[in-house]
Amino acid sequence: MIVSDACYPELTPRAFRTTELARELAREGHHVTLLIPNRQVFLECPLQQEGLKIIYADTPVEHAGGNSVARRNRSIRKFVPRFAQRIILYFYCHELFAKYNPGIYRRLMQLQEPFDAILSIAYPVAIHRAVTQALHKNPHLAGAVRIAEFSDPPFRGDVAGSVFPAYNLFLQQWGEVFDYFTIPVKKALPCYTPYIDPKRIRIIPQGFDLDAIKIPPYVPNSKPTFAYAGRFYTQIRDPEFFFEFLKGVESDFQFDLYINYLEPRFAEMIRNAQQHVRGKIVLHDALPRETLIQRLATADFLINFDNTTAHATPSKLIDYAMTHRPVLSFNEQTFRPAQFKAALQGDYSAQIELPDLSQYDIRNIAAQFLELIRQGPRRGR
Repeated sequence: MIVSDACYPELTPRAFRTTELARELAREGHHVTLLIPNRQVFLECPLQQEGLKIIYADTPVEHAGGNSVARRNRSIRKFVPRFAQRIILYFYCHELFAKYNPGIYRRLMQLQEPFDAILSIAYPVAIHRAVTQALHKNPHLAGAVRIAEFSDPPFRGDVAGSVFPAYNLFLQQWGEVFDYFTIPVKKALPCYTPYIDPKRIRIIPQGFDLDAIKIPPYVPNSKPTFAYAGRFYTQIRDPEFFFEFLKGVESDFQFDLYINYLEPRFAEMIRNAQQHVRGKIVLHDALPRETLIQRLATADFLINFDNTTAHATPSKLIDYAMTHRPVLSFNEQTFRPAQFKAALQGDYSAQIELPDLSQYDIRNIAAQFLELIRQGPRRGR
């Protein structure tokens, strides 16, 4: 069983991780049950794969715009100053409580068949909270190997940069309930080792079907064209410095943006830059991942905004590597204007080294999860 808050056709790293892993395990002949929220988008365009069974949270259908809690929180934030939000969220763990879906827990409690393994996928860690509660109370789930996957360090979500340290006690509790913990990158280990036995932590990166996407031959553009795909975050990945820089670039260019969600502040930032740059900034509609990678491959080069946190790496770098295009990566502290202007002239000497794609092959990733299942339970050791 896989329990996740995100899935196809959503366009988020967690949706990709869930979708790719569920498909691959089913493709290899395993019987996979996927438990996801009862969202309209999942019902209208369900994930399909032989051997895959999808069940939904025991809640009313969640329509576009999010559930009632999410809508209420967005309304409240409009009237609360940003500094006050940070204070509130320090003591109130948004990721653990506001994103909690009680229907996930109720659906888990209704299950009566046994499972060889249960994989709980965060973000948000509210998924782990629901799974933990069900593991304590549903005897039919007792014999399963239990794996908690952390795609991002806990309690460092899209709103709060940090929370009251007492919340880390949840990690200690989960350390007694789950057998294994998986994280995508080694540099995130310090976020877990104070609370979880390092011997039970495995580094398993994001996995993709590398054979599913055909990249078109590269043809240089008539004017320098670069692209970015992803989201912006005020505290973690804020590109305002770069858009201010573009206003002073005197040569022609095209900057293609593929962003599936824009906060009002960033939408205004882009509109303002579009009116003041000599080149052209184009904001595109969100695209399915396969189509997006093919579109990115037509750019002369790509840019990545580094996270300011040292414990997370954008999964988009895997997608970027699949395009075979040069990538410049920076944040406000590491940005070098001269290097970027050189790239506009076709000099990509500042490009970063991209990851070896073989380590992200979904077949290898699935094999690593299956190995944990074969090793059997290790909780409490």
